[in-house]
Amino acid sequence: MSPSNFDLDLENLYEKSVGQLLTHHFDLSAFDAFYARLCEKSELIKSEHVVSKQVLHYLLSAQQAIESRAAYLPAVRQHISLAGKFAGLLGLISIGEAHSDRIPGAPRSV
Repeated sequence: MSPSNFDLDLENLYEKSVGQLLTHHFDLSAFDAFYARLCEKSELIKSEHVVSKQVLHYLLSAQQAIESRAAYLPAVRQHISLAGKFAGLLGLISIGEAHSDRIPGAPRSV
């Protein structure tokens, strides 16, 4: 199975996190699980030339949902940094890197 194939587990985690946030229910643990799965996925697709539209959509959608709901949901506002995590992961995927390729506080070796 190609890493770019549709991922049903990822879809389920998306619905539990972003899908619920769109109905005004914020579950931090669901977002953590969703982000962890996307990080795993980034490892699998970093050497691919094609990235699944599903992954791109979910990363963008998560960022946008968090940013839009933070305006009126205090629980989301407290965790607004999550939006940056999803955006950062999208940036890494776009340059063929994975979450584990960046170590906080360590200079990037080229």
